[in-house]
Parts: sequence; C-alpha cells; structure tokens
Amino acid sequence: MSRQIGICSGKGGVGKTFTCINLAQALQDLGEKVLIVDADMGLANAQLMLGISPELTVADYVLRDIPLTDVISNIKEGLDILPGASGDTNLVNLPLNTLSDLSYEIVNLFPDTIILFDIAAGISDQNMHLLRLCDTRLVVFVDEPTSIADSYGVLKLLHRSGHLDKTYLVPNQVSNPGDGKKFYDKMNHLCLSFLGEPVGFLGSIDEDDDVKLSIRKRKPLASSYPNSSAWYNISKIAEKIINQNEGE
Repeated sequence: MSRQIGICSGKGGVGKTFTCINLAQALQDLGEKVLIVDADMGLANAQLMLGISPELTVADYVLRDIPLTDVISNIKEGLDILPGASGDTNLVNLPLNTLSDLSYEIVNLFPDTIILFDIAAGISDQNMHLLRLCDTRLVVFVDEPTSIADSYGVLKLLHRSGHLDKTYLVPNQVSNPGDGKKFYDKMNHLCLSFLGEPVGFLGSIDEDDDVKLSIRKRKPLASSYPNSSAWYNISKIAEKIINQNEGE
C-alpha cells in the first residue's frame, strides 16, 4: 500500500526541498520504493537539486494530457520523480479536484511506494488541500520568528481541518540535536496552549556546511557528503518513518 507524505513549510528558504530529496534518497537506501512529486507547481526546483533535466514536467500532464507514465523520470532504481514546472502561471492555482485526481492516479500507478510531495511554501488553498490528501505531513522550519509564525499558521489550519494527527515538525539548521528538540518543544507548547493538540517530532537536521556544498554541486548528500551530520540526521528520520509505517 502506498503512503503519501507531504513536506511543507510556512515560508520559503528553510530547506524544504533539500529535506525532501535527501529524505527520498535515505528511504530508497533503506529498501523503499520512492516517488518524489515536485508539487511546487509554478516554481519547481527539486530536479535542479538532483542535477537532472527532465524533458517533460507536470505541466505536460495537466495542460497537454500527456500520460503520467511518460512524464515521470527515473533517477535510479527504486527512485523516481514527477518534475514540476518553473515559471508557468497556469499551474499556480490549479482546481482542487485536479490535485485530487493527480494524487489518485499517482497512488494507483505506484503501489507499495512512499510518495513524497514537495509542497510549495505557504498556506494557499492548493497547498493545504495537498497536505490534507497526504497520510503524513512534515513541517520544516528554522528557529527564526517568521518561520515559527508561518509554520504555526500551517499547523493551525491543519488543526481546523482535523489533520494535525500524523503531522511532524522537523527543525532545520540546528546547532545540535538538543537544540532541535528545544525548538520542537517551543512549537509544540504553542500547539498545546492554543490548539489543545500536540504535534509530532521525528528529529532535527544539523546546520552543516556540507549542505550548501551539496546544493551547489546539485548532488544529494548521500553521493556528495555521506559522512555529513545532516545526512546522518535525515537517515535517522527516514528510519523512524519506516518504523511507523511497519507499526500501522
């Protein structure tokens, strides 16, 4: 049975796409079949971080009726991507039923697969709809006032729709795991105080110079800096995701 995981953030520039592509690699390394869906429809860049240049994108599926099987690109065995488009305003405000149809078709095409949706930053109707379609949600944030405030906005909307369950915070760019846990505790305290419901925690990702270098090289950490602390953190998060799946 496939599992859809939405990776989101309240604001841009906090490492959401970086987290998505490296988490996909970590899950594939653990024997899972993984599909990345670049759901930042109008400003996609997951393929850039992966160092690939697909000929077709989700725009060809949505606007030209190209079969989804023709649009999806293989990265390596067990790891595929549905590339997003960049600079196409036709994709920014897609009808919600179109997103539902896309999710349905992906799940049917990719049984027994972990499907990672790299969702655009912010709380647009399209973003929140995709998050509600997912089985699990990861909210990436950093310890900055704007990131904390915007991430809380995402959590508040998920709470209102009854989807805060199986939603997890991933503090990024932390000094050490202890600080990551403190940042999570700060956000979880907000949720408990104002929403009356906790949010989950899977781990944090260290601030690591190797991250910037891997992005510049357009290569995931596993192939560029496999001994980096950030890669270790992401691998541990991947293990927890698989263990959760096995326990359900």
